[in-house]
Amino acid sequence: MIPGDPPPYLYRGPSILARFIFFALLSLLLLFVDTRYQHLEKLRAGIATALYPLQQLARWPRVAAQEVDAYFASKKALEEQNTALSLSLLDQRHLVQEAQTEQQENVRLRELLQLKERTPRSTHTVEMLYDTRDPFVQKITVDKGQAQGIKESSAVLDSYGVIGQVTHVSLFTSEVTLLVEKNHTTPVQVERTGMRSVLYGMGVGVPLELRFVSPAADVKVGDRLVTSGLGKVYPSGLVVATVTAIDNDAEQSFVHITATPAAGVASSRYLLVVDAMEPTPTESAPAEPVEKSKGKSRSPGNRRAS
Repeated sequence: MIPGDPPPYLYRGPSILARFIFFALLSLLLLFVDTRYQHLEKLRAGIATALYPLQQLARWPRVAAQEVDAYFASKKALEEQNTALSLSLLDQRHLVQEAQTEQQENVRLRELLQLKERTPRSTHTVEMLYDTRDPFVQKITVDKGQAQGIKESSAVLDSYGVIGQVTHVSLFTSEVTLLVEKNHTTPVQVERTGMRSVLYGMGVGVPLELRFVSPAADVKVGDRLVTSGLGKVYPSGLVVATVTAIDNDAEQSFVHITATPAAGVASSRYLLVVDAMEPTPTESAPAEPVEKSKGKSRSPGNRRAS
């Protein structure tokens, strides 16, 4: 059986009451000395220094939790800010692209106005609505027609040169056949030498072709082809194309010459329609001398009869 009384060695030394009184008096003495003479500052500083690592160790879990929360909060805020900046950058890029497009269109419109002032014929500024859905037909539709005075066979230009010819006119829209339409013909001349020829369209993605040119003709790569004015459809001197290749085969009767259009063909939005020159009506004046001659021949005959 385990005894209920404590072992004898626990009763050695002063009693509990004596120890309490001793330490209470010692505490009061230390308080008095510290307050009156301040001799324990160095001891307190040393103890604080010794306890500082333990204090930091005790604070570390809380500080670590705060740092983790701050990290994820700042990361989320940065992600949201980055997303907002990316969207803003996209909007700014869109606005910049629109401004650049409008600036380019303004430049082309100014060039069209200058071209309009230099053209002696009646002109109309039109806007391209859409091109044909058939990939094998090179035509576009513009936003003006008979109601605005557009006529068939009129030349169509952009700020760089000729792009085609009006081939069909309805009340409010018109159809323009482009230079590159297969077998579409344009009367041209070499700007450097004045040699006249006919430029043929060969279809989409194929260079234009200058046909029926003699091997002895003075044509060089880089020569500009301009409208010759023949047929009175195109005013003379409008830029059409640039010679890009010459194949002079001795076995062929003519030189094979290809050219690239100078104009934007189907890439220009605003265009200038130049009216074709009206054909001169057939006059009856040449027949009058014949009638007079007949009348003269009859009069002598009548005189003879008389």
